[in-house]
Amino acid sequence: MAKLICGVNEIALEDIEGKTINEAKRSYGQTLNIPKEHCSVLVNGDEVTDMDTVINSDDEVEFVKESGEKGRMAA
Repeated sequence: MAKLICGVNEIALEDIEGKTINEAKRSYGQTLNIPKEHCSVLVNGDEVTDMDTVINSDDEVEFVKESGEKGRMAA
């Protein structure tokens, strides 16, 4: 069963197998609080840049939010 992770949020799903990372992000982005922009994606610990990568049955897909920069004020 594939897992989707973002921060402390994690879900294991059978129906995500065979879908792309982009599809998973669209379907579960709000549930997992995945940022719409500026996040890295790791599949089984390896960074991927192709959002059309297909998720396999035992994959662990992690959306990693970029951290803020020290001393920088938010607008």
